[in-house]
Amino acid sequence: MGESLVGKGRCSAGQSGNGLYGWRLKAVNGRVVGVSPPQYRTEEAALTACRGLLREGLERHARIAHVHEGVGWVWTVSITEGKTLARSPRAYERYATCRKALGTFMALLERS
Repeated sequence: MGESLVGKGRCSAGQSGNGLYGWRLKAVNGRVVGVSPPQYRTEEAALTACRGLLREGLERHARIAHVHEGVGWVWTVSITEGKTLARSPRAYERYATCRKALGTFMALLERS
């Protein structure tokens, strides 16, 4: 599994059940704070997309929503065209916890 530093986090890529690759952004403590939808043909393409989250001037739009089935809240980050770049690694029971997790993800994207 490939890995690279991204901002203040560490990004790793892996293959999902559908044969495509996605990335996971981990905090210094090893906790996964954000993931991508599995949509890349190669591991390197997934890592490149993760590093691309740091691009200057990228218009990112964060959204917190209630899950469709079950209980909880999830966050997503997309670009102006609506393409999802990242999402929460899980659903959070409380809105405030989800908002804090999104803040942690965004803070890791800040340049060191």
